[in-house]
Amino acid sequence: MTIYKILFSTFVLLLCGCSARGESGASGSGDRVSVSIHGVNYTADPFEFSVVDPRDEKNNGGGEHIGPYAAGGIVCCFKLPAKWSPGTVIEVESRHWLSTGNGEEISAIEKKHTVELPAYANGKAGELWVLRRSDGGIDIVSSDLQPDHPQWPGKIKGWPVPSREFMLERWELERKLAELNVRVFQESFAELKRSPKSKLPLAWASDKRHVPDEIENFSGPEDPAYLGYVEKRYAESLRKSRYHLEQIIKARP
Repeated sequence: MTIYKILFSTFVLLLCGCSARGESGASGSGDRVSVSIHGVNYTADPFEFSVVDPRDEKNNGGGEHIGPYAAGGIVCCFKLPAKWSPGTVIEVESRHWLSTGNGEEISAIEKKHTVELPAYANGKAGELWVLRRSDGGIDIVSSDLQPDHPQWPGKIKGWPVPSREFMLERWELERKLAELNVRVFQESFAELKRSPKSKLPLAWASDKRHVPDEIENFSGPEDPAYLGYVEKRYAESLRKSRYHLEQIIKARP
């Protein structure tokens, strides 16, 4: 599977020691419950976030790094009011990086967002979701459902979908890497053909260290049969690298 396809295997909701439990009223609104934190990034910029309760700075969490058009795992924990009330806000401190277009990133851009906690959809506090919108703004949602669930209460529905521009950039990086691999195998094979005496001792030393069982029937690097063995291996590596490049080109977004 190519690198520009976004994987969401970490999205499965596993409660890692942050099961909802009532706690004595440390906030003015009464009892609180401890919930896990999730982050979802709907932009092309990598970002990090942390959440802080402005009424109790000891109540904080997050700090996870999330890639472009991706979601993080599960971070423990943050305390939410057991019962929602209007005017409850959470401070989200975010940090993101912009690409320069040549594979480099500029210094981190830090922002602080004061976001009002939306009403609980079913009247109960759920997991805390921090969503970086496509415009760079921040939404928060309290729900035990995932963004692709039909009853997800957030304004943004579904998981992030990479832009075609982003997918093309990632595809181009992978294509260049695959082309480089083909050239490396071509040059190595050609050099083996031109000067086997200079290549075979190095190959023999490497094989003796890593795959001794495969060369136990050869007498040494001067064995003509060993040359045939190495040539066959180089040819197969070149064939596989060319096939991999062909598959990448066919999969252009």
